[in-house]
Amino acid sequence: MLALIARNQRLELQSVAEPVPESSDAVVRVAASSINRGEVRGIRTAPHWEVRGASTDASWNPGWDFAGTVEQSAADGTGPDVGSRVVGWVRQGAWAERVAAPVAQMAIIPEAVSFAEAATLPIAGLTAWHALRLGELAAGKTVLVNGAAGGVGRFALQIAGAAGARAIAVVGSELRARSISHLTSDVVIGLPDEGAFDIILECAGGAALAKCFSLIAPYGVVVSYGNSSDEPTCFHADAAYRKPCFRLQGLNLIGELARCAAANEGLDELVAMLLARQLKCDIDLEVDWRDAARACDALMARQINGKAVLRMS
Repeated sequence: MLALIARNQRLELQSVAEPVPESSDAVVRVAASSINRGEVRGIRTAPHWEVRGASTDASWNPGWDFAGTVEQSAADGTGPDVGSRVVGWVRQGAWAERVAAPVAQMAIIPEAVSFAEAATLPIAGLTAWHALRLGELAAGKTVLVNGAAGGVGRFALQIAGAAGARAIAVVGSELRARSISHLTSDVVIGLPDEGAFDIILECAGGAALAKCFSLIAPYGVVVSYGNSSDEPTCFHADAAYRKPCFRLQGLNLIGELARCAAANEGLDELVAMLLARQLKCDIDLEVDWRDAARACDALMARQINGKAVLRMS
C-alpha cells in the first residue's frame, strides 16, 4: 500500500507494508485525514513520542486523524463491521491508504457526514471537548477561548455555545477575527485587561497564561493545553491566592483519553453535533495527499483559517 513517510524533515509518498492489526484493531481504508500542527512539528524535527534518540534518517508514518471504511473487522469480535463508515485517531500512521486502529478509538459516522468533515473531529474536536469538560462547562457560564481562530478554538466556541454558555473569542488580528465571524460576534483582539471568566482555554503559554490568572473568576478553571509561544510562564502569586479556589488544569489529550472510560469519549457526541449541524468543521483547505507538503507549509505559516484536510486517492 501507499503511505506518506517522514524522513529527514520531508514527506515522501512510498510503498510500505500492509498494517498488521492487533486482535482489538480494525483495518480501515482511509478516505481523509486532517493535519494538526503537532504532526507537522514532528515531521520537521523528530516526534518525541516515537523516535526519541533515533538517527537523523529515521522514517515514520505520520497522521493522527482518520475517516474511512472498515475493510477488516477486529479479530476479537468487537467494534464495527466490515463496510462501516468510521472516524478515529491513532498515535501515528493515518496518512496511509490503510490503517490498523483500536476499535475503542473509533466512532461510527452516518452517510450524511462526509469523510472530510469527520476527519477534522478527533484531535482538535476532542481537545476542545475535554478541555471544556475539565473546566466544568455548564449553561450560563462564561468561557474565554484564547487562540479561538485555531482548530481547537473554533470547536470550543461552538461546543460552549451549544451548551448554553457564553463564549468569548480571543484572536491575534482583525483578519483572524473576520475568519470566525460566522461562529461568534463576541471577539476581542488580544487578551482583555480585565474580566472574570468561569473557564479559560489557553494554548499560548508564556505571558498569556500568566495574564489568565488575573482574568479567571473565583472558583473558575484555566485549562492549559499548549504552549505555542514556547516560553516559560512567570506570574505574581497575588494573582493566584487573591482568587478563591481557582484551578489551573493541564490537558494532554492522549493522557486524558487514557484515563477515561473509553478512548473515544466525546467522539460520538461530536459526530452527533456535526450531523445536527450544531458544529461547523471550517475546512479551509482540502487537497490530494500528494500535496501534503504544501498544505503543511500553509498551516505552519498560519495561512489557513480553519482545518486542512488530506484526501487519500
